[in-house]
Amino acid sequence: MGIAENVAAIRAELPSTVTLIAVSKTRPAADVREALATGQVNFGENYAQELRDKAEEIGAGPRWHFIGSLQRNKVKYVVGRAALIHDVDSLALAEEIGKRSGDAATGILIGVNFGEEQKSGIPVGQVLEFARQLAGVSGVALRGLMAIPPPSEDPEAAAPYFAELAALAAKGRADGLPLHELSMGMSHDWRVAIRHGATLVRVGSAIFGARPAKAPI
Repeated sequence: MGIAENVAAIRAELPSTVTLIAVSKTRPAADVREALATGQVNFGENYAQELRDKAEEIGAGPRWHFIGSLQRNKVKYVVGRAALIHDVDSLALAEEIGKRSGDAATGILIGVNFGEEQKSGIPVGQVLEFARQLAGVSGVALRGLMAIPPPSEDPEAAAPYFAELAALAAKGRADGLPLHELSMGMSHDWRVAIRHGATLVRVGSAIFGARPAKAPI
């Protein structure tokens, strides 16, 4: 199936409470425009300069999400273009985002780490305290949590992690923290994520097809 058919097929399964983010990293602007023509509005990018370049080339229409690991020196490319930054994992990064945002606060999610040493993110046990600290950072608006479970070929293997993230957000909300958005679930496990309360699913290859392998250097 083509991009339009893929978007329609996924949307047909989505509850009204869930937003589909079409992950367009490494894809040409033409693919984004094709998805836009179907009414798809939300798009995700992993690389700051790529988001900047696509946003400038395409212009009005997409609502951009930055879903990759963001370095402080790349914040300038993202703020003002991304409606939501999904993986904030340090006060220094949040402060840089806030400084660049000025009076127009940028929406952010806390990137959560389920104990994988090689990955970034705030450890589960420290997330709520970090969320409280973010309340003192001007120029950012905390919206919720984001996480990627450990890799597995079995989509159901992600279920306990999604459930843990949802429970963590619920605990935070009970304490008055604004953890209303749950960004979890990708092309292979988005259905599982929805069962556990995802409000944002990030789908790339199931919409645009497999990304071409990088040429050897």
